[in-house]
Amino acid sequence: MLEAISIQSLAQCVEIQLGLASECEKATLSVKRRLACEQVSYFSKAHYCLSGCDTSDSYGKKLLLFLKWKCMDAKAVAYYYHALVLDKGSEPTNHISAVCCLSAADDILAESKRACLSFCLANPITRVPPPWGIMKNMHKKIPDVAYKKFQIYGHLFEQDKKSALQSLPDLPEFPLSLRPEDYEFPGTDSIWENVDCQPQIQSLKEHLEDETEESSK
Repeated sequence: MLEAISIQSLAQCVEIQLGLASECEKATLSVKRRLACEQVSYFSKAHYCLSGCDTSDSYGKKLLLFLKWKCMDAKAVAYYYHALVLDKGSEPTNHISAVCCLSAADDILAESKRACLSFCLANPITRVPPPWGIMKNMHKKIPDVAYKKFQIYGHLFEQDKKSALQSLPDLPEFPLSLRPEDYEFPGTDSIWENVDCQPQIQSLKEHLEDETEESSK
């Protein structure tokens, strides 16, 4: 579980980086797409890692639902930026792929909202949080851009619906830029090996007898 939490922390670091990049005018679409795809990789790995652990307690189950929700958020954003990059191409297939990515992003965003609700309803029950970070804008951007692009390139789908529906491209994979530093627990101090320093365990009866003796003095 510690490994899953470690990977989750890296995912949330990338989430912060992506949020900053989305507000930076100098950050290119390629940079934003790369960060979004890295975020997907981190959250997916964290979810996979935690799935192999004992999550029978309520907190373990809730963390698993949280990672599932965040993974869907990340995928929606990744498909959104991937679509914008593809749409820069001049070929009709580029535009079809872009619209497919936006449609996928919109569908995944809807699933993400349901995953968020499942997370909040799991014990211990929590309030549904308002969108934060990059998702604050994506909840509006993704459906709006998906609708507009379909309005523009919808005729391409009508020409060849079968190939259009099968043209959803895979998300690109990038080398992960963040890695946790190795950490080793410090050794036990030699003082704990000294018998005289070991904590003295006293039974309840002995404790009460000591209190009686002290009160009688």
